[in-house]
Amino acid sequence: MRLKLILLIILLGLSLTGCVYVVRYDGTYSGKVVDMDTRDPIEGAVVLGTWSIESPTIAGAHSDYYDARETITGRNGEFSIPGQGLRVMSRLLPMRILIFKAGYSYEQEDYNSLKTGLYSKDRIKWEGDRPIFPLKKLTLEERKQQGGPPDPPDNAPFEKVKLMLREIDKERLERGLDARGLWRGTKYE
Repeated sequence: MRLKLILLIILLGLSLTGCVYVVRYDGTYSGKVVDMDTRDPIEGAVVLGTWSIESPTIAGAHSDYYDARETITGRNGEFSIPGQGLRVMSRLLPMRILIFKAGYSYEQEDYNSLKTGLYSKDRIKWEGDRPIFPLKKLTLEERKQQGGPPDPPDNAPFEKVKLMLREIDKERLERGLDARGLWRGTKYE
């Protein structure tokens, strides 16, 4: 009985610190990517979802890479990424999304903050429960000023982020830079 009480206190403490979700379903993430000016769907945009595990430390919570999944938007600009499913006593954070297509601005946000985030709540429109991500077509000069999107997490394996890396290299080549072609020791084209 005493052990059960101790475990209950520990679980309650962890859930109050935000480091443990007692029960959470991480379902499918979907949306649509459109041109900001024309509102036409953008085909071929890379959508990368990444998940992290949050761990408590004396100095506060720390997060580490857990998983990544990516896809490409279809002709209608739509995408869908399966989530991690049912999570019990999990420290898994909701998915962080990165959307990019060479020649456009990029979008990066915690998926669950799309409606409330200071930057995204005015830009992201909704069709029911599906977010619509507008990307701005950029001139070559604007692309040089913006730079490319942020890299995927450093410890993500190549197979989990290869579409994004190739799209980033495509952007680099169009801006007159060299393609990196190397990720954590793996060469790619």
